[in-house]
Amino acid sequence: MAGYKFGNKANFGENTTLSGSFQTVFGSGNSNSADYTMVGGISNTVVSTGEESLVWGSGNSVSGSNNAVFGSSHVVSNAADNNIIGGLGCSGASTGTDYNLLIGYNVKSTNRGNLTWGRNNINDTDYLGDGYHSVGGSGNTVSGSHYGMTIGEDNVHPDVFKSGIQLGKDGTSPNNKTGAISTAAGKFAANGDCQLTTHIVYTGSTTDATPTVMTNGGSAWALAANDSVIVKATVLGRKAGDAGQSVAYEVIAAFKRQGATSTIGTTGVTQRILNQDTGMTACDATLAVNDSSDIFEVTVTGIAAHNINWTAHVEVLHLNVA
Repeated sequence: MAGYKFGNKANFGENTTLSGSFQTVFGSGNSNSADYTMVGGISNTVVSTGEESLVWGSGNSVSGSNNAVFGSSHVVSNAADNNIIGGLGCSGASTGTDYNLLIGYNVKSTNRGNLTWGRNNINDTDYLGDGYHSVGGSGNTVSGSHYGMTIGEDNVHPDVFKSGIQLGKDGTSPNNKTGAISTAAGKFAANGDCQLTTHIVYTGSTTDATPTVMTNGGSAWALAANDSVIVKATVLGRKAGDAGQSVAYEVIAAFKRQGATSTIGTTGVTQRILNQDTGMTACDATLAVNDSSDIFEVTVTGIAAHNINWTAHVEVLHLNVA
């Protein structure tokens, strides 16, 4: 219909279909069936479930409510609510896509609270359904991460990588790790086959002189078939009471897995004592291989009848060649 009408609808343009209440439409070929919605441009479609939205551009399809959509060819699914989308061909592609900001070309989010920008990025649902991850750059596919950030090109993620950062090109974040930073600058054959991971924080406690394996949130680093790694751990322990007596070490070792067998490097562990207060001389920190579990271990030894808390910064230089 050319011209305009006022009532609980305002229509400025032509070839427009309005079937809801309290609507404003500008342009041509738009279809608006949602209440309290403004639509402008060409050939946009807002169905009845897209109420209280602002849609401006061309060829957008909006089924979720309370969305602000700008640009062309965006798709917002039913029950995908409270999103801001701009650019070309972006998708809020599931009923769980709420509270997102999607900016760029062909970026997609299927979970809550994600920030996705750039081009051809997929910020997908992790199995915990947590979301709240930031992805930017080009060609990144995040299928298991939450509460973190991925920036770069053609990076991928495993099932569980949380509160960490992936940077660079052709990397893959270490599975079941919290707070790590991984960087890659390309690959030989598969994503993550040559990369560096730092800022892995391990923790542990000892109450006696029994060697204790530290972990990153209960997780250890798994050695995959054909892996070679260099591990450097800076380890710090502090005794409860006793004027804050502490001890600090740097330990370095190489590990590899060939077939089903994991081994430590030929020179073993290099240890450097950075600090060792009086009363802490019986403590120790080292690296070891656990062949049955195919992991390397950061192991600390305390003192009988004393509570010592331990933390370590672990970095892993990783190479995988079949």
